[in-house]
Amino acid sequence: MNETYFDIISKKEDITKIINSNRLDDRKRLIDAEAYIKNLIKHEKRLVINDNKSLSVALWFLKCIDEPQLTSRFLIDQRDIFKNYIINISKEDKFLDYIKGLGIPVIIENNIYKINLSFFISYNKRISGYKYRLVYQDIDHGYITVDIEVFSNIMREYIVSRLLNIYNSIDKLDALDAMKNYNNKIESMKIEFKDSIKKYTPSGKIRWDNFPPCIKAYINEINDGGNPAHLARLTLATFLHHIGMSNEEIVKVFSGTADFEENSATYQVNHLTGKISGTEYSPPKCDTLRSNHLCFMDDDPLCRQIKHPLQYYIKKRLH
Repeated sequence: MNETYFDIISKKEDITKIINSNRLDDRKRLIDAEAYIKNLIKHEKRLVINDNKSLSVALWFLKCIDEPQLTSRFLIDQRDIFKNYIINISKEDKFLDYIKGLGIPVIIENNIYKINLSFFISYNKRISGYKYRLVYQDIDHGYITVDIEVFSNIMREYIVSRLLNIYNSIDKLDALDAMKNYNNKIESMKIEFKDSIKKYTPSGKIRWDNFPPCIKAYINEINDGGNPAHLARLTLATFLHHIGMSNEEIVKVFSGTADFEENSATYQVNHLTGKISGTEYSPPKCDTLRSNHLCFMDDDPLCRQIKHPLQYYIKKRLH
């Protein structure tokens, strides 16, 4: 991995130089970027892009393809690569200089990480667990002390935000013009991706109208190519189980997630529903969802009368 990681090309004139170049290294970057995108579409074994110019080309390919679910898959892949990189170099002498070079407001002393409060609360919301809730933190002069696991997870969310901002800054018309010689390949990849995904819509006895806002939000996030937090997935899976959905149907709901792997999803669902664990898990209470930023009650009056997602569903069915 290129250690700067942030020299991603967002200007049309700069990316055009690579795309129209006859240099062997630039030709290889195009080939690598295309192979990487195709690999994301197929969900095959991860391909690692080793330089920022190749990563930039891949990002411009994604802008042309314009499929949010595929873009989310890319962000998740880069997020995990970056987290592993942070952990791997955390004990090296260059680590502190690397972090400072990124401009991250952190103090590192004897494997103790003190993160600036504003930086922490900017990126903790999508991570489940008490370690990431502000109420459990000791704040000292505007800094929060964490371990390498928490620090690397905060950093992974930072890289997602950074890459997404770069992606959003690229004008789609500029991308299509810059990549016009690859229109056929882009259309082919777009068709291949659309053929590979399925969006979930409740049917039969299970009615969408009876779902609480949080469950609808999790399903919409999946259908839009998102990657719900662990607690959101647990809530969704256990909720659907308790309202009568089969394990196979529940797995299909999760098939739209950017990091979906059928064997892993099947195992997790079977575990949560008691098929292999002997324990049927229940969805967490509304208070737990609120404390983890996973409550979406808005102005729904029924949400204010219940304390559990299943209560919402039961009350809706009775009316």
